[in-house]
Amino acid sequence: MDYVVHVLINIALYAILGVSFNLLLGYTGLFAVSHAAFFGIGAYASALLALHAGLGFLWGMALGIVVAGLVGAVIALPALRVSGDYLVIVSFGLQIIVFSVMLNWQDVTRGVAGLPGIPRPTLLGWKVNTPSEYLPLFLAVAALCFLLARRLTRSPFGRVLKAIREDEVATQALGKNITRFKVLVFVVAGALAAVAGNLYAHYITFINPFSFTLEESIFIMAVVIVGGAGNLWGSLLGAVVLVVMPESLRFLQVPPTVSGAIRQLIYGVLLVLFMRFRPQGLWGEHAARPATGPPRPPGGTPAAPPAKPARSPLSEQPLLEVSGLTKTFGGIRALSNLSMVLPQGTITGLIGPNGAGKTTAFNVITGFLPADAGVVHYRGVEITGLAPYRVARLGIARSFQDLRLFQRMTVLDNVLVARPEQSGERLGRALAAGARGRREEAVNRDAALAYLDFVQLLPKADEIAENLSYAEQKLLALARLLATEAELLLLDEPTSGLAPTTVGDMLALIRRLADRGKTVCVIEHNLDVIKGLSERVVFLDGGEAIAAGTPETIMADPRLADLYFGR
Repeated sequence: MDYVVHVLINIALYAILGVSFNLLLGYTGLFAVSHAAFFGIGAYASALLALHAGLGFLWGMALGIVVAGLVGAVIALPALRVSGDYLVIVSFGLQIIVFSVMLNWQDVTRGVAGLPGIPRPTLLGWKVNTPSEYLPLFLAVAALCFLLARRLTRSPFGRVLKAIREDEVATQALGKNITRFKVLVFVVAGALAAVAGNLYAHYITFINPFSFTLEESIFIMAVVIVGGAGNLWGSLLGAVVLVVMPESLRFLQVPPTVSGAIRQLIYGVLLVLFMRFRPQGLWGEHAARPATGPPRPPGGTPAAPPAKPARSPLSEQPLLEVSGLTKTFGGIRALSNLSMVLPQGTITGLIGPNGAGKTTAFNVITGFLPADAGVVHYRGVEITGLAPYRVARLGIARSFQDLRLFQRMTVLDNVLVARPEQSGERLGRALAAGARGRREEAVNRDAALAYLDFVQLLPKADEIAENLSYAEQKLLALARLLATEAELLLLDEPTSGLAPTTVGDMLALIRRLADRGKTVCVIEHNLDVIKGLSERVVFLDGGEAIAAGTPETIMADPRLADLYFGR
């Protein structure tokens, strides 16, 4: 019986580790191989506090959470300046460093000899001794960690984590400080892993560095990948499968000298097979999505952008003013002393031959590229050099040529995540969400549904974005842009790739935005679109605005026509 209880305890332990690592890998897309380091930090912090300070189990857990969280934050800041393969290398370095400290800091950790005699925990006068007494404790803590992670992932904070996983650039363009979110999720994941370390130390009553090696990090990764990344229930399933499967070796009378190697082989083969044939895992992210009918907008009518206010003397002033903007890439001058204005409440077309610097201008205005010279003013305030998320928060939103939708998120979540100033995006509010948070979420959901209704995508609200047609994805990109509530919309080729029958629908939507007070700047190569949409046109060539005026004036100039068509 004790053997079965021990297996169940191990499942609960790795469920905590799997859930915590899923926050990094499955929800945020941060591929790190250092989770065993946080597991070990929690174990050693708790053990040392119990052995040398005589403090109890809960104090050790608190210290482990704090230390692991701090280490996670300190490591995350430099590590998150890189991504992809580089993050794997940096996190691998962290794993090696922590293991080396545990192994070589003899005065504190006792190295290979480890720390024996870790006291059994005492809770409210109840001392836990036997495995059957430990099991309720492990299950209770695992359930608490699961519920905490579940609340986090179902909050606006969790939506931003998924958006970061899908596309960091697009997430910044929606006004989200992705560095802050990455650091916080590292802190939370590290803290939860430390909780598992604390439980492990007091259950085994002996720890040494070899319980927290790179192989342990890979095992935790396997729990998430096999169970299902992006789904907390998948982490529980992965823990069951990967703890129970190797235990079957005991019944096959495999010699202990080779059972360890066979376990590693099993884990490696499972990782390869799942990554190759079922990357979503046994219980994928959308496996348990409920089948719901198309939602209805509040009141049955779309909450379109507000009606256009009456013109005032202030509204005649430029909303955005660019002066002397210059940007070079090596010997290529993409922008050359670019100057232009975007009057408030108008639609301005930005045209020119390929390579004229149109998209580069958008990138510099929105902070994705630094300017070599020149300034950008928005509402009379200089915004040159601001981070992209700060520019977006001021009221400037942009689309992209390649859409950059959050493909594995639902249509509704694509729009919801763009809503500004959501209190649930703060970690504390996300974890302690009450009635106020639910009311705010309901308001944001109604607004997102209304924007989907505005672009005629309401029936697709619960669909996964990657399943939409290209035309529908274009409409979703526009709805997401509107959800930012930005006053200035920069549209990069909104009709490119659309069939002629759907171009008119897109133009009608953009005109309705201007009629309701939005200021729009459109990059387009289709001159019929520019002529039918824009009130004024700025012509770029060689990164410089060489002409500005009405569409008819610009298109009637033979010199500009020769430049545009390369004659």
